[in-house]
Amino acid sequence: MIIKDKIKEFRIFIFINIILATLIGTYAQNIAYYIVGDYSISTAQLYLYILTVLTTLSIISFFVIPILIHLFLKQHQLKDEYLLYIFMVADIVVGALTSIFSVFVLAMSWG
Repeated sequence: MIIKDKIKEFRIFIFINIILATLIGTYAQNIAYYIVGDYSISTAQLYLYILTVLTTLSIISFFVIPILIHLFLKQHQLKDEYLLYIFMVADIVVGALTSIFSVFVLAMSWG
């Protein structure tokens, strides 16, 4: 019974991390603009640095999630936990698309 609770909590943790990484990657430009405020000459570098940090954070999150899933499955010796495999595939697909978009936005912002 305890292992079922751990699996359920881990599924929720992974699902929230995928959603959070997607939101950060998609809205990094808006978040950076909101943090900096009015886009002026003096804050242009700060805006670019915050955008770079958010983009990097999103990409790293997408790389870490499959590693965490693999380690969890290996540690608990689970072979029939198909929902976690679906989360892994979804993370790779969504992560690739979101990361490409985020890097494109970052490259356009850096000029």
